[in-house]
Amino acid sequence: MKKIALFIGGVSAEYPLEVVGGIIEEVRKRGYSLHVFNNFGAYNSNVFYGYGEKSIIHIPDLRSYDGIILAGDTFNVEEMYEELTDIILREVGCPVICLRREDSRFHCILAENYAPICEMVRHFIRVHGFRRICFMSGKRDMSDARQRLQAYMDTMEENGLTVTEHMIFHGDYWKKKGEEALDWFMADGEPMPEAIVCANDYMAISICDALYMRGIAVPDQVSVSGFDDVEEARVSIPSLTSVRVDHQDMGRRAVLMLENLWQGRDAHEGIDSVKVIGKYRGSCGCTKSIDTESVKKLFHHKEELQNALYHATTMFVDMENTNSFKSLMNVGRAYISASRFERIYVCLCDEQERQGEEAAMMNQYTEHMVLRNVMTMKEDILCEERFLRKDLLPAVYRSEGEILYISVLHERNDCFGYIVLVTDSPDELKYHFHNWVCGVSMSLSRLQMYQKNEALNEMRRQYAKDELTGIPNRREMERVLQKRYDRLRHSGEEFFVISVDMDGLKYINDHYGHMEGDEALKALAEILAEEQGEKGIAARIGGDEFQICMDIRSKEIVEARIAAIRRRIREFNEKQVKPYELSASIGYACCDRNVPLPNCLQQADKNMYQEKNGKKHARKPE
Repeated sequence: MKKIALFIGGVSAEYPLEVVGGIIEEVRKRGYSLHVFNNFGAYNSNVFYGYGEKSIIHIPDLRSYDGIILAGDTFNVEEMYEELTDIILREVGCPVICLRREDSRFHCILAENYAPICEMVRHFIRVHGFRRICFMSGKRDMSDARQRLQAYMDTMEENGLTVTEHMIFHGDYWKKKGEEALDWFMADGEPMPEAIVCANDYMAISICDALYMRGIAVPDQVSVSGFDDVEEARVSIPSLTSVRVDHQDMGRRAVLMLENLWQGRDAHEGIDSVKVIGKYRGSCGCTKSIDTESVKKLFHHKEELQNALYHATTMFVDMENTNSFKSLMNVGRAYISASRFERIYVCLCDEQERQGEEAAMMNQYTEHMVLRNVMTMKEDILCEERFLRKDLLPAVYRSEGEILYISVLHERNDCFGYIVLVTDSPDELKYHFHNWVCGVSMSLSRLQMYQKNEALNEMRRQYAKDELTGIPNRREMERVLQKRYDRLRHSGEEFFVISVDMDGLKYINDHYGHMEGDEALKALAEILAEEQGEKGIAARIGGDEFQICMDIRSKEIVEARIAAIRRRIREFNEKQVKPYELSASIGYACCDRNVPLPNCLQQADKNMYQEKNGKKHARKPE
């Protein structure tokens, strides 16, 4: 059974969805398995967010696949394509198909770039009679942009039309440079273009928006065309003249090309070029009537976006209020249920392995993962199933002919794991899926932070606690005393220190064993802790020595507390059938701003030893 890995960015966008749809159509016919490794690109200004998105390339064991398909022009993360292809060339021996990006190292499926632009420029010249036709190109370093630019220049020359410096603007294939392009086309008194041919639809839409903001009508004053025929082009008003590339057909051909290579045939045997069709619409003046179907789609699109925005806002609030992994999964299921899916597997890094490594970050997941939750439309099934990351899922959840969508769970470049989505309706994910993955990721980061803080607090508690008796130790008592003494010097609020020394511990240890001695220490510690008072703290500061710090200013209350300790010791001896008597010597001193803290502690010890001298305790009368 053949298994294919597809790497693609923004699977919820139109072009990736079409490509995935074509690939799925073919793999289902043949019973192949398909794993779609998807990321959403570096849309966050924090560069480390892009590193987290890029880490998708380090999840799978690429050696386990029979074929790999790369939609390299969708990886909106710097250096992602280069890093992924380096791994492939270093580790992989299977066929690799590259879509819409020319790479001599792999087999490529490219849309025709030259002829469609030639036809578009000829259309403006021969049908509309335009002579001043400007061109908005893509990035200089991209082969398709260079081919489309060359087609424009050749066609202008073929028709005897001069191209000046200010008739060509190099854009970036995105929507942000329309104003800058118009400034360039009309700089230094240059006449306004009659038509602007753009190397893709997004730049064409930006030109239309910029023209509208300047009060220039499309197509009455300037005609505009694009390339790709994305949905936004079809539903814009006026609808955008463009070049339609059948990307679903491109996806189908990628699978057929892999099949040719598996069977030892030429990669392109029996495979025609991808269909490209010119779509002449309102933005060039060819269609004056409104495309009612496009308008319906526009309003539907607007409603879906508004719903997604409201949906995302409430989802982030509800997820922020979760305080456990279980509650996060419950909230997450409630929101993703707006889209149809079969199952979602939440796979997190193995924390024990993660702690043993330097970091489980942008290029380092743990070798083992833990399946923490299986989500369906109706329920969450919490689990703790450990498995090898190279398997993607535990064996019981894997099957031949499966179609899985894998996305990273990360906060900036800190990667927690990934989700595996099973669905027959990827179009359903168009408006909600990206926000949902981001929401789950941020909440996991918050919960992890809380867990780390809890672990840190527990370490602090253990650091400050006497291991035998469970009451505070010397370190904690020194911290408390210093804090109280600092306050004393600032405000003059006195406090008392009580020194307590257990009598006869050596006798108990020698005659009845150290375990019995430990029991005696724990009994005395319990009494001291219970009688320390609301504003006091009792601590074992070593061996048989204890201290109590009482945040009170009344000698009478201190003496009452000491009397209560003595009474509790007598009650212990009366109730407990022990071969020895529990006993303690006690002294106290008042700490005021006129006496240094060490002197105060020494005075409490001195008073305690006055009582202790001459005592012979721990031996019961014969």
